[in-house]
Amino acid sequence: MKVNTSIYKGIAYIQVSALPPDQKEKLLQTINQELLIKILVDGKLVGNCLQYKDYETWFDNIYAAQLSPAKTQKEVKEKNSAPLVQMDDRG
Repeated sequence: MKVNTSIYKGIAYIQVSALPPDQKEKLLQTINQELLIKILVDGKLVGNCLQYKDYETWFDNIYAAQLSPAKTQKEVKEKNSAPLVQMDDRG
């Protein structure tokens, strides 16, 4: 599940330290470290942040794909739209 974004002066971001442990570990192993930023919030420097757009891209393309590589969004959508009961046409 994606974490909520924080916004400061129009910058949407997440703090890596606020991620669930499994996401934090995988993100730090797979993300380009140059994407990590520091933000000055009310005179306090907040480090180890990631712009939310970069987090969303990572989550959708890396993290979610590792959780269930065989299932695509199309497969999930088809499963959810399938009827609960299939009627037998034999009469």
